[in-house]
Amino acid sequence: MNLYLSTFASRHFRNLEGSPFELHPRFNLFYGDNGQGKTNLLEAIYFLLTLRPLRPSLRMKELLAWGEQESVVKGKVLGRVEREISVEFSRRKKQLKLNGAPPLGLDDYFEGLHIVAFAPEEIQLARGAPELRRRFLDRAIFNTDLTHLHQVRRFLRVLSHRNALLRKESVDETFLEVINEQFVEYGTSLILRRISMLARLKEHVQPVYQSIFSDNSWEIDLLYHSKLGLQSLGKKVLEKEADEVEAAIADKFRNQLERHKQREIERRCSLVGPHLDDIHFTFQGKPFKHAASQGQLRALILALKIAEISEIRKRTGQHPILLLDDVAGELDPRHSAFFFDFLEQTQGQILLSTTSLDYIQLPDITRYPCFHVSNGQLSQKGDVG
Repeated sequence: MNLYLSTFASRHFRNLEGSPFELHPRFNLFYGDNGQGKTNLLEAIYFLLTLRPLRPSLRMKELLAWGEQESVVKGKVLGRVEREISVEFSRRKKQLKLNGAPPLGLDDYFEGLHIVAFAPEEIQLARGAPELRRRFLDRAIFNTDLTHLHQVRRFLRVLSHRNALLRKESVDETFLEVINEQFVEYGTSLILRRISMLARLKEHVQPVYQSIFSDNSWEIDLLYHSKLGLQSLGKKVLEKEADEVEAAIADKFRNQLERHKQREIERRCSLVGPHLDDIHFTFQGKPFKHAASQGQLRALILALKIAEISEIRKRTGQHPILLLDDVAGELDPRHSAFFFDFLEQTQGQILLSTTSLDYIQLPDITRYPCFHVSNGQLSQKGDVG
């Protein structure tokens, strides 16, 4: 049975009125003018399912309705098991519940939840800051491996301790060597996971991109960029040489730490590690952000999202829930037709917002619920088929 969110409700989440409503296991359409709450609704659902804002720039306090001190989002998730989940949060804390009680851990809360979101802001994925690409890659890994959250947090703790040591007036170099061993161990594990995921996504991206532009044979590449010089290791990971790759990364890591040791002490921060790594997209061998047109750039982001969806299906046997925020209005007719054809072929739940139902290229949208969003209130205009 495919995963889907069957009911959702909220209270004091941005401008949403929050009345509970039911969702269809396939398509759910939310339409209305800009600024009425369509994105806020998808934001609330994404927050329930990931514990993070859909828009990374938003802070927790900005998710609260004006003048309110706390908010709640909750819903019922159906799939291999039925689960009720909820998040009550304020400016400083979150309280989670799974079937009415606090979960034993985050793994229990997230188990079986696979979500992919696509919003207009993600056009910046290729041209924006490296942090956006690292976040995308880590999110893609987490969607198929819940332990990745623990791996990231473990590395960030060591990074924080290391930077605190480097900020001291006199650095204890013996202690620095001890921290460096953990820094290399956890950093190497994180890098290996990222390289592996990027290599798997790459296998999907090229054929998808080629399908969009079937009349051209443009070559797309995804390269993991690091001061360690790891661009050529992706293929070895896929060839089941992970142990060899891990050892190579660790050796390069130690060498670079030794090389930059004095500069790090002078600059009082860590200048080497996965917290600074990036993904380079190339188009015909040149940097994508310089060589590709706007249409080709949008096609790349589309191909990346489809690659992520395909990888989740392959690795988990489940179709992820898709949240699409006004994507149809951002795509030209060619890309839009390809995208909706792809969506029809998927079997998972899709929550899609748009300023006009005219943008939705589905054969019979009357089969699915269409919710009009105005001033944070939903009114259903279609019947569930």
